[in-house]
Amino acid sequence: MHTRFQILILLALGSWLLFSCRGDEIVYPTIGTHVTDEVREGGLYVLCEGNMGSNKARLDYINLENGTYYSNWYGAQNPKQLKELGDVGNDIQQYGHHLYAVINCSHKVEVMDLQARHIGKIDIPNCRYMAFKGNKMYVSAYVGSISNPDLLGSVYEVDTATLIVTREVKVGHQPDELLVMDNQLYVCNSGGYLMNRYDSTVSVIDLSSFTQTQQIVVGLNPTRLRMDEQKRLWVCCQGNYNDVDPEIVVLQTNQVIKRISTPCANISIQGATAYVIDGDENKLRAFSTIDFSEQTCQIHIERFEHPYGLLATSDALFITDAKNYVSSGILYCYGYDGHLRWTAKTGDIPGHLCRVTGAYDIYEDTTHQDTTTYSPYLSRVYEYMPAMGQFVNELPKYEEGDDAESMCRKCEVSIANNAGGVISLGGWGGYVTFGFDHAIENKEGRDIQILGNAFYMTGSTEYGSSEPGIVLVSHDENGDGLPNDTWYELKGSLYDDPNTRHNVIKTYTREGDTLQNPFHKHPYYPQWLQAEEYMLTGALLPPQTVTINNQYVQRILDYGYVDNKPNNDKEGTSFDISWAVDKNGNHVELTQIDFIRVYNAVDENIEQTGELSTEISGAIDLHLK
Repeated sequence: MHTRFQILILLALGSWLLFSCRGDEIVYPTIGTHVTDEVREGGLYVLCEGNMGSNKARLDYINLENGTYYSNWYGAQNPKQLKELGDVGNDIQQYGHHLYAVINCSHKVEVMDLQARHIGKIDIPNCRYMAFKGNKMYVSAYVGSISNPDLLGSVYEVDTATLIVTREVKVGHQPDELLVMDNQLYVCNSGGYLMNRYDSTVSVIDLSSFTQTQQIVVGLNPTRLRMDEQKRLWVCCQGNYNDVDPEIVVLQTNQVIKRISTPCANISIQGATAYVIDGDENKLRAFSTIDFSEQTCQIHIERFEHPYGLLATSDALFITDAKNYVSSGILYCYGYDGHLRWTAKTGDIPGHLCRVTGAYDIYEDTTHQDTTTYSPYLSRVYEYMPAMGQFVNELPKYEEGDDAESMCRKCEVSIANNAGGVISLGGWGGYVTFGFDHAIENKEGRDIQILGNAFYMTGSTEYGSSEPGIVLVSHDENGDGLPNDTWYELKGSLYDDPNTRHNVIKTYTREGDTLQNPFHKHPYYPQWLQAEEYMLTGALLPPQTVTINNQYVQRILDYGYVDNKPNNDKEGTSFDISWAVDKNGNHVELTQIDFIRVYNAVDENIEQTGELSTEISGAIDLHLK
């Protein structure tokens, strides 16, 4: 076990090594300092802006479970990022399993895992703030410059799975903070480049059409935006710093319902209280979100030089002091009783705070290598929804009292962890959704092998028992651990065939369960379903069955389908995540996937043998096997 003194030595040594491999770049050491013995859950990131042009944006981190504050956490986690984080950190948020940081003057959004290890970046000019919904991120961005301030700003929509900008909408001048409420996006238009002609509106964007539907007039120079428990929006309007006073404007159903005359350098809402930094008087004010009355605040920050960052959580209030804006700042942790619990020295201009679910220590993982032992085999079946077919209710076996959940568990018994069994997807459209005990990375070459029970015709590799299933993949964008995110198809050899039909819909009914053959007289309709009908969708491949020597066989497809080639053909049963395309057939670049879905892509019924039905007997992460 390391002592804290040993940890500091190791971190200092690691920092020297970082300096030695980055040439002339200034690298600030990563130092862990114990600041408190109080125990809380998770951790807290502090994004320090750094002065414009100095390339000194810095990400600090405190492990709230052991009270250790790490300066320049990002630098130690990413020794190969030569310029470290970049120039001017402007916003930081956790969304799902990722951490996102807006680096304003580097014109990028940095994408990291929750330990702040670099995953990728999104290039957006003059980006400012972020908001999220579903698998989309929305980023505000200034357009123009101080010398050309009249250009309207933009909000960009970004696909969080591919990190690609998908849509753009023009809003007001110099848009700053933004948030999502229901299916609308609200954006503060500050007009920050307009000086004495500041903007005074909040744009309302419909997320379906991604168009601006309204501009609500609030107050001069709106910059910060929060939502309370009653779904009311609190807009901080800075005035013009001269003869128009600052105020907080409260909106409900897109109407102004209250104006609170107060400076508002920052705002954070916890429960029924809105905490506001009064930048003019260096005070922390509190307002009731119920009746808007000013409340007695037990926390006194009059001695701060420049109170700046603010985050109210359920168990503590975090406030930063930017000091003189050119040197190190201070992070303060207060209890709501006004008691100062601890302080920590930060980087320059600590402006943005993000509470995260993970509690990490830098010495636990300095090589970026995950030491957890993962299984190469699929471990979890999330959904099993076969179409009507002769092996449905048999593979796996349905028993009275089974429901959808118990059938998924039976599928796991058959095909998880290299069990050697097989499940049937029934007729066209039937599917199964499964995953591993880890995310599968998109690396060079094939990434996944999915096993079936196909075989070649004797003496031929062109014909056999192909019952092809299409593969869909998904990344857990919203971080809830469930396969409810955007699906992407791994493009197979018949994707662009003129006879392949996309977006087909078929309805199966219990009343239509009349396909029984002499060998399978049981019901083909999934007996655990309560509904009398269900609908499946997907692509339909052209028929591939032919007759050779009085035997019905199928053409073996080139690549990209499950249960198409024998399992001993490793390449023929393997798939590359880089084959992924979106619903319009456009290539997407996925860094990793969490869920896999396979569905039967053929609708053929042979009199002697019944319907063609994709079968699955397992799946393997090829990077671990």
